[in-house]
Amino acid sequence: MAAFKERMYLRSFQEISKILSSTLAVDEVLDQIARQITEVMNLKGATIRLVNPKTNRLELVAAYGLSEKYLKKGVVDLDKSIAEALTGRPVAIFDAVTDPRMQYPQEAKEEGIATLVAIPMVAKGKVIGVLRLVTAEPREFTMEEVDFACAVAELGAQAISNAKMYENRTKELNFLKGILEVSKAVNSALDVKKVLNLLVKTVTTALDIKGAGVRLLDEKRQQMELVATYGLSDRYINKGPVGTDKSITDAMMGKAVSIYDVEYDPRATYPQQAAEEGIRSILSVPINLKGHVIGVMRIYTSEPRDFSDDEITFISSLAETAALGMENARLYQKLKGEYEELMGDMYRFTGFTRF
Repeated sequence: MAAFKERMYLRSFQEISKILSSTLAVDEVLDQIARQITEVMNLKGATIRLVNPKTNRLELVAAYGLSEKYLKKGVVDLDKSIAEALTGRPVAIFDAVTDPRMQYPQEAKEEGIATLVAIPMVAKGKVIGVLRLVTAEPREFTMEEVDFACAVAELGAQAISNAKMYENRTKELNFLKGILEVSKAVNSALDVKKVLNLLVKTVTTALDIKGAGVRLLDEKRQQMELVATYGLSDRYINKGPVGTDKSITDAMMGKAVSIYDVEYDPRATYPQQAAEEGIRSILSVPINLKGHVIGVMRIYTSEPRDFSDDEITFISSLAETAALGMENARLYQKLKGEYEELMGDMYRFTGFTRF
């Protein structure tokens, strides 16, 4: 019996490893882990939750064998039933209904969960999530079973680490492409509108976000004017003035301002309209020209997003490059106007002397 179980574990481990080596789709790997470990260990179900450092909560990314009602029972805090697992060691809860470490004992009872084991998922020496195993009957897990679950959890952590590495490399490539495209536009376009439209389109595509917009300061009227957008509806664009938006005001002072969740941040002036548009996070980056802030570029995402320093640097670089393009276009238009005026004077003078 023990030999049969070992063969089953080995086969399951090999199947997960095969998927891991053939795809960079983290969701696919984690779903397979939850299903495989449930079936091979004869469990009621399994879940995988990853730590969100921004909210200090565990977010569900994969599950198998459990009802939607139970999975949506509420947020899972880091200081509850899996706190010990987050220190890097497996934790077993023999009676999920009476153990004080359980955050949702009543929901566990209704779901028919008897025993729960939390396995830490470790990547590069850091716990990034928890693999949870649940049974329908009270059960004492053997060391062999726990070791197998730990090995599978390590595979999941490796998949996440590989995917993030690939995502970062892809993102860097998109950043370089974006800067190159905007730089080409700056060197070839003598139309401010064209430069700005390419800017918002490029940053939206490179960052895989919902949309972007640029507002420039009208010095005569002392207000921000929307001059370019991409990915946003007319309804949201025309929602109203933004003069009281504190994030824009702060960005005009020369610093990037990030709003992680528009719904709850008091700096956002139109939270309801943002929710209707499907906007969750907003990043405002100043547009600098020769040491002066002339406007703000705003980045909109459909999911809460904590922008990295690399992303903010990339966006700021694009904004600065676009500012140079706008200045080049302005100087060209000015020179063109002066040239036309000079030629007109010359023609009028020539015509006058001939007369």
